[in-house]
Amino acid sequence: MSRLRVAVVGVGHLGKEHARVYASMPDVTLVGVVDPAEERGATVAGRVGARHFQDPAGVLPLVDAVSIAVPTPRHCEVALPFLEAGKAVLIEKPLAATLEEADRIIAAAERSGAILQVGHIERFNPIIVAAKPKLGTPVFIECDRIHPFSLRSTDVSVVLDLMIHDLDLVLYFTDDDWEEIEAAGASVLSPTDDLATARIVFRNGCIAMVKTSRVAMNRSRKIRVFSERSYVSMDLVAKAGMRIHLRDGYDPAAFLDAGGRITAPEGEAEFLARHVRTEFLEAHEGEPLALELRSFVDSAIARTTPSVTGMHGRRAMAAAAIVEERIRAQKERFMARGRRPRA
Repeated sequence: MSRLRVAVVGVGHLGKEHARVYASMPDVTLVGVVDPAEERGATVAGRVGARHFQDPAGVLPLVDAVSIAVPTPRHCEVALPFLEAGKAVLIEKPLAATLEEADRIIAAAERSGAILQVGHIERFNPIIVAAKPKLGTPVFIECDRIHPFSLRSTDVSVVLDLMIHDLDLVLYFTDDDWEEIEAAGASVLSPTDDLATARIVFRNGCIAMVKTSRVAMNRSRKIRVFSERSYVSMDLVAKAGMRIHLRDGYDPAAFLDAGGRITAPEGEAEFLARHVRTEFLEAHEGEPLALELRSFVDSAIARTTPSVTGMHGRRAMAAAAIVEERIRAQKERFMARGRRPRA
């Protein structure tokens, strides 16, 4: 095909940005945008030079690929007709509202051979792209994500709203199955949890600490990954990072005194300068959404496996579901203790 015919279903906060990016791609024809809200849909359509459809069924026979950016509870019902017709589909994270719906989506793609990509956009953050080849085998991971409160996302907990980004990245970095997940959370401004923390132990021994809050004045997204001989720090907002690592051949046993402490006769600063190297990561310019959609379009045209598959999206959902279950259990234990009569 000379140009991929694409539509965007749902042009709210995220979908309108999908439409903007697709409209700028030289090998894509943005056929239309789909939104039941007449004014919003027509406004976005006019901005990107596409038709406005109020029903996904109207655009289905006209496209080769589609981005789905409707509210999560509608992901399954909207995606299935496109997947069953063999269209390439990108679904914004999380993949679905439930694991059962995620399985239906994945099964539909497998039956028809359709390309299915999940919109875990942080994988395309330039600093993540730069850092991933340098991580080695992680032994400890820290993720800290805070975000200003938004009324747009109060229908879901902070786990599915924000933490799922870092759960996906932790799974991406470790490429291993988890053995144990502990979690705690609290609601502050909404009926669902606004704060959450999770501790994940993987089968290979790696431990990940993931902390997320949407009760803040500013945005901050930082990740630290520790391996046996190196440490990588990433600032996802600034798209900057560094790797600190030991020089080749360094063996701490060669510098131990009788008490088992590392000695540095020449002084600590000189010792560290000689044995520790600092490397600033070179993150290429690029908007994460544009990089994500470029990857999707390339996969749709070449009919290759997408970089973030349906199973990747399901794994992140499964981890998030356990985190939410652990938070509920923690609250139930707290409430049960609170109802006990005093001795």
